[in-house]
Amino acid sequence: MDPFTAAGLAATIVAFVDVGTKVASRVKELSDAGNIPEVFRDIRTRLPLIISIIGSARHGTENLSPEAGAAFEEIVRQCFKQIRQLDEILEKVMISRGDSRFRKVVKAGISLVEEERVQRIAAALRDNVQLMTFLNVTPGEKEKPKAERRPSEAPPSYKSVNGAFLVPFSRDEQFVGRESSLRSIASSFETQSRVAVSGMGGIGKSQVAIEYCYRHKESESDSYVMWVYGGTIARFYQGYKRIAQQLDIPGWDDPEASILELVCSWLSNITYPYLLVVDNADNIEHWWPGKYRSGGSLDDPSKNLSKFLPDPSVNSRVLITTRDNRVASRLMKEGKPIVLQPMSPEEAKLLFLSKLGGDESDFDEAEAQVLLEELDYLPLAMSQAAAFIEENGISIADYTNALQGENASVAEEFLHEELDDRRRDEESVNSVFRTLKLSYDQIKQQKPRAADLLCLLAMLDRQSVPKFLLKMPEVTTSLTLLQAFNLVTNRTGSQSFQLHRLVQRFVQLSIQKDNATQKWQDAALACVSKDYPTEIGVAEWPICDALAPHVHVIVDYKYTTLEARLDLAHLLCWAADFDIERGMYTQALERAEKSLSIYRELVPEGDERLAAATWLYGRLRYYQARSTSDIDVAADQLQKALSISEYPSLNFAESAFELAHLYYDQCDGNKCLEMGKTSFKCWEVLEGPSSVRTLDNMHDYALELAMLGHERDGIATWQEILDLCATTDASENTKTIFTYRSMAGIAEFQGDAALAEVLYAKLIRLGEALYHSEHIHLYDYRLSHVEQIMLQGKSEEATQLSEIILASCKNTSEWCIRVSCLQTIAACYKSKVCYSDELTYRLRILELHEKHLGPSHKETIDAEDALADCYLNNSSHSKAKELYQRILSWRNSELGQTHVDTVRAIECLGICHAHEGQHAEAEAAYLRALDRQSDADARLLDNLQMSLWNQGKWEELESWSRRNCEGEETLYRSRARWNLISALEQQAKAKEAFEMRTSFLAVQEAPSDDLLKGRRLPTNPPARHRRRFGRIVHPRTWSA
Repeated sequence: MDPFTAAGLAATIVAFVDVGTKVASRVKELSDAGNIPEVFRDIRTRLPLIISIIGSARHGTENLSPEAGAAFEEIVRQCFKQIRQLDEILEKVMISRGDSRFRKVVKAGISLVEEERVQRIAAALRDNVQLMTFLNVTPGEKEKPKAERRPSEAPPSYKSVNGAFLVPFSRDEQFVGRESSLRSIASSFETQSRVAVSGMGGIGKSQVAIEYCYRHKESESDSYVMWVYGGTIARFYQGYKRIAQQLDIPGWDDPEASILELVCSWLSNITYPYLLVVDNADNIEHWWPGKYRSGGSLDDPSKNLSKFLPDPSVNSRVLITTRDNRVASRLMKEGKPIVLQPMSPEEAKLLFLSKLGGDESDFDEAEAQVLLEELDYLPLAMSQAAAFIEENGISIADYTNALQGENASVAEEFLHEELDDRRRDEESVNSVFRTLKLSYDQIKQQKPRAADLLCLLAMLDRQSVPKFLLKMPEVTTSLTLLQAFNLVTNRTGSQSFQLHRLVQRFVQLSIQKDNATQKWQDAALACVSKDYPTEIGVAEWPICDALAPHVHVIVDYKYTTLEARLDLAHLLCWAADFDIERGMYTQALERAEKSLSIYRELVPEGDERLAAATWLYGRLRYYQARSTSDIDVAADQLQKALSISEYPSLNFAESAFELAHLYYDQCDGNKCLEMGKTSFKCWEVLEGPSSVRTLDNMHDYALELAMLGHERDGIATWQEILDLCATTDASENTKTIFTYRSMAGIAEFQGDAALAEVLYAKLIRLGEALYHSEHIHLYDYRLSHVEQIMLQGKSEEATQLSEIILASCKNTSEWCIRVSCLQTIAACYKSKVCYSDELTYRLRILELHEKHLGPSHKETIDAEDALADCYLNNSSHSKAKELYQRILSWRNSELGQTHVDTVRAIECLGICHAHEGQHAEAEAAYLRALDRQSDADARLLDNLQMSLWNQGKWEELESWSRRNCEGEETLYRSRARWNLISALEQQAKAKEAFEMRTSFLAVQEAPSDDLLKGRRLPTNPPARHRRRFGRIVHPRTWSA
């Protein structure tokens, strides 16, 4: 290295150490104060080490090559830049003695906002130190051996090593048949690197794959053979980790490395031949969650397994087994999957006899053939039959006679069941059911409680029955027996069980035959009802999600006893509450109405269960209202719930909470604020001023204040929430949510859209970690984020993000979310003066409102109003006028003649008349609007003057212009003065006109030509502000 360069570098290192030491001291001070993000604590630990390394390195640069010296100098300069950035951040977040409590809260919030930036700085510093290690200049590293290969470098050859065999199953020495399927796999691999085997459960896909692995190893002994279970994300990860560990892939033991990415990259790049088997890739949501999922974040790559399936090089292969043909086709990318069919008669005979054991001569071939035909050559059915024969010591003929001896009524019931595979006829149903009958009877004899458990399972949804739901004696041993007979299955490591669809149907028919259906339906209801949560938030979502399919099944049963009907009412009430959280309002309303009907019949008027059901029903009638009468019914139910609820209680607070929102949407600001305050005050009495639910309701009250024009009061309430967050016993996640929401509200209503954008982005990231990916809160945060971006004039970005949100909610039943996305996109196009594009979205918005709310709902009318505005801006005046006439008729009737929205409709109708040259009609409309205003609007007066000017009504124009000339100077005041001058000149009042003209021109320029000649056009009123959908749907935050 050049000595002068070295001298300059040394000076830079000295400066870095000086600044870095100061920053390290400040980080320590901040960390000692507590309540800071973890990343600052990480910086505190690492920064002294980094300073020491760089400080010591200035003495080790003399012997570097010119290239290495230049690289080292650049690294030090980058470190210096990063440490200065960290110093700037600390300036913002360091708390001084004189800071107020509010200022301290704000600085704490800023530290959270800057957390991501600090993480980037910390990562950059670590990377730079690693680079210095690579250059061999850091202290203590010079004597170490050469650094090992990094994961990013090319993988080693491994050609000198015999290929590993990582298949966790021994070879089935009794494997028979399937030769055509094995040949098809080998043939397919000649033209493609991925091959999939698909077929129904129990058809033998895994057994074929195991046999192919052993044959492949025999033919290519140097090839690697690996096996991964693809049924769950966790097991897929475990399989990849086992491969990485067994093959000692570089970087496998790095705790920060992504095992999935590491193995996938390694398998995609090595040139040595291998066979990878992915078995039971049955769940399509694990492979493409963005398209098919209901769970798993779009932004979480570890839940998109298709990204981690390698694209093998030449001579390497991937074999997939799955029940789902969609998974097979998509993972193969090219070609068609090999569909495994039932065995041929010859193969079936060999399999069956091999499962029985003994010599073939010990069995009658004809008897075996009759049985196999009865079982339709299905491997699972044949294996079950062989197991039964072996365990019970009966002959094949006895087994066959028992199957064929079923009475006609049971056989007829069997024929009604359908298999998932439509290519199979109903004979397969018969054979499977007859096999199940023998197993079921044997279980009843061996362990009656296991048979009882099977009866209970048959009354629930057949898939994913959680073990916590099965509160019966000897449940573990009973499940073990049912699994031994292949009637119940569970995935490895899972605590949930499932029945095959035919097993469930068979057991249900058997119960019906024994006249025990009502008994087991009551038992299933009691199990689910007892375990169902009664306060549903984020923490309860997993339980409710697990119980949802079982609720769907059992609420449709008929119940007769008092206890069962009360259990049903309880379950319906709280399942409806969870349906609201999921946006399933139609189903929720049906359940709430049924629950309320049962409680009205069975419990007294003052019962809190009745109050809860009444509140919930009123809430849902409000959400699903399609007319004014529906809104009235909702208000009546909520008021009734308020009157019969105890004070203080959850039912009272929630009823007031919903009434506040109803009154807000009805533009009754006073009642809205009254109920909003009542709600959070009730929680304050019930749980204290800093309880989570008190703060949640306070936030809603603050938003109502701000939206109704009381911005200062709203901001003050948010500031109070920030102060109370320090004393609440809520979880750290919930505190963070309240902090960000309050700060976002303050920024939003202070007009700081840039800061609000950042805060909503933080809420989105936190929400994605806490909530279900389609939770209503997440959509609210995302749309709020887009709204703030749009307010900054970044229309293109806002449009793109809205389109992404719109695409992500296609499968949700919450249509209001889709409407909000469409409204944001329409607003973006309007801001860009692209009225034709805006029109497309306005029409879609109106269509959704008419479909879900009906043509006479207030929100549908508001959607028509926005569409009419778009027509007006797009010069489609006749279409706009037609809509405004309908809007005016509805608002006159429902909102009253003096309501601000009614007056606006009248003015817009006048504007349409003016654009069509109907100036007398326009004048009449403007006068009618003015007559209904307590304070005349300057813009409306200006439009009236335009209509008078266009008609040559100079005397009237003089009178109205004088009225509008008074007050502070504005655009409309200036135009009124010029209108007055024109009116005076037209009436030959030359002297006064000349004096006013001279005075006007002394302080202002003359108006543009369009105001001096020709027909004057009116000014459109501003569009009504429509709050995003969060004002319609109100999920809770308090259990985050």
